[in-house]
Amino acid sequence: MHIFKDFDWSAKSIAKVVGAVFLGIVAIAIAIALISFSFRTIFSVGQPQYDYGRGGGGFALESMDEGFYAKDMAMATSSFMPPIVPSPGYSTGTDAEDFEVTNYSGTIKTRKLDKTCDTISDLKVKKYVIFEDSNKNDDSCYYSFKVDKDKAEEIVKVIEGLDPEILNVSVQSIKGRVEGVQDELEILKKKLASIEETLEGAQEAYDEISDLATRQRDAETLAKIIDSKLNLIERLSNQRLQTKEQIDRYNEMKSDQLDRLNFTFFSINVYKDLILDWKEIKDSWKFETKELVRNLNDVFQAITLNLVTYLVRFAQVVLYLFISVLLLKFVWIGIRRIWKGDFKRKK
Repeated sequence: MHIFKDFDWSAKSIAKVVGAVFLGIVAIAIAIALISFSFRTIFSVGQPQYDYGRGGGGFALESMDEGFYAKDMAMATSSFMPPIVPSPGYSTGTDAEDFEVTNYSGTIKTRKLDKTCDTISDLKVKKYVIFEDSNKNDDSCYYSFKVDKDKAEEIVKVIEGLDPEILNVSVQSIKGRVEGVQDELEILKKKLASIEETLEGAQEAYDEISDLATRQRDAETLAKIIDSKLNLIERLSNQRLQTKEQIDRYNEMKSDQLDRLNFTFFSINVYKDLILDWKEIKDSWKFETKELVRNLNDVFQAITLNLVTYLVRFAQVVLYLFISVLLLKFVWIGIRRIWKGDFKRKK
């Protein structure tokens, strides 16, 4: 430990050493930062990322229940909760089959897409066929419609004549749902009658108390009675209005359910099914050609612009490393000179 014994431990020498150490730490931190930045810079050189799509090669899938969504949003923004639709299930009695609703869902694959789609869409001219939704593009078409119940077999034969790949028949009784709606209506009607009875009784009672307070010239009591009466009447009136609106909604729901009993429902999807689809072949060639051009462009950029960018960054890194090494060298030289100078002063 002779190195510490030979050192000049005066306040001036200690201050110089502390200052040199502080400057050395700052210089080392700067040098490390430059070196770190240099390596990050040189290793961050890469290919730019692109996001290519197929253009018109795919299909844009759109929701087919926008009408239902708009209706739900309108009900959600209402000041009252929408009525709860009872789910179909158990029903009382033995007449559940009188409330059956039939639904046909089919899938057709054909080489003659336009002809098949036109055969279905031409059903619109029949008065007993009501189309609710339709959609057609170059590769498929879709139709949703309802038919008077006594004319359903005629339409089924038309669909079967198109040689469907799948034709499912679903029969469901909605009696449980109708009964559920009817039960809710009965509850709401009793609630409305109770509210109206309470409202009428409250008005009569307050009128009697108001007359008594007026005869006794009790202004304070009369003011309280009037205020209480107005609050109660307003509250009961609002409840009556809400209940009436709920009754109207359930009546509409019940009417919609009963209306379904008059129809048979169809949902038909038609798809183009060609062994040799020139359009699909053309689209695939078009897509692969675009991919080839993109790959060639990436390679050309890699050997030209990206190479130049790499060389510029490499030169930047070399410069930073040179500055870092030079800075560390001067720090080392300065510390050695201060240290040796203090030793010579001690001696």
